[in-house]
Amino acid sequence: MRWLVLGLLLLLPAASAVDIGGFELDDGKIVGTYMPAGLEGTISCYENDNHIMDVVYRNDSIEISIHYFDALDKIISRNPFLKDELERALMEQAIAPINISGTSSFNLEYGGCTIELHDIPTRFFRVICDKIVITGLDYTINQQKENVVKLERDNFSATLFSDTSMEVSGNNITAYGNLMLVSFSYVEEKEIEHAFINKTIGGEITINGYSKNLTDYVSYFGNISVVPEALHRGKIVLSVTGEDKSGGKIVKINLGKDVCICSDFSLSLDGREIKRASNFNDILDPDDDGLEPEYYVLSSVYGDEGMFLLVTIPHFSEHQLIIQFMVENTAARTAAIFLGFLVIALASFYMFKK
Repeated sequence: MRWLVLGLLLLLPAASAVDIGGFELDDGKIVGTYMPAGLEGTISCYENDNHIMDVVYRNDSIEISIHYFDALDKIISRNPFLKDELERALMEQAIAPINISGTSSFNLEYGGCTIELHDIPTRFFRVICDKIVITGLDYTINQQKENVVKLERDNFSATLFSDTSMEVSGNNITAYGNLMLVSFSYVEEKEIEHAFINKTIGGEITINGYSKNLTDYVSYFGNISVVPEALHRGKIVLSVTGEDKSGGKIVKINLGKDVCICSDFSLSLDGREIKRASNFNDILDPDDDGLEPEYYVLSSVYGDEGMFLLVTIPHFSEHQLIIQFMVENTAARTAAIFLGFLVIALASFYMFKK
């Protein structure tokens, strides 16, 4: 047995695109939701010239395989009776680094390789190691830049990004150092790919309920961090930080249907209300309005399913971003109605008295 299969990952669901899914360990397997959704191929990871692991994407699942080192192969070939013991030891060692953060992210570090998956509306995968080789692709492959490659087939598209040049040979792609795969579900979302190419998108946070266990964040560029400070029904307070030299960045905020308790809301940054951008293209350039932040609502995802917001932050240190839903105060409304009737009653009393 050449490699150790950790498990099938991410069964394709029929759930709402806005709802956060979740990962859980089930009989030694890591199970989640809708991440694959159209991608098929094998991503092989190498560190110090050793083949460390494979991430096999299928249309309905993902399989992670950790390879034995060559020395272990030789030991097993000489003493086959050790195979079961070695498999058991490797399984324990491999599962130990798995970190299930909140309900929607998956991280694995093994043999110097790091993989990161996020179960959010944006299909996201990142791998960090010396060499990454992608094979078994049956897509139209378009190398848009030295470090940007687009995959397309039927209604599916994904974009690959790396900090260094990628090599495309037939249906195979090779990257070095790191690789990030991003794919979007909605037509309007796909335009955000330009923000990835220009590195103007800082990160993405998904909030599926008023609990920190129902949130997930992924950082894209500029070491941008978005942390929920407070989550109260109708009010979300986020702490946003990043590198001072990173320049303006876009932050994508996905709000689940249970979070959007009404259609009226306001956004403020450091106590100042943020204005709405005039159009979608305006929001893609976070520096075009000087130092003024803006926000935009993706119209293709709005209503019963939830809401996607894009917020531009012109410069970075530490900011407080507040989303406030305009929830009607029932007690105040009742008091106002009562006061109105009281005024009418008093006016009528004086009229009849005269």
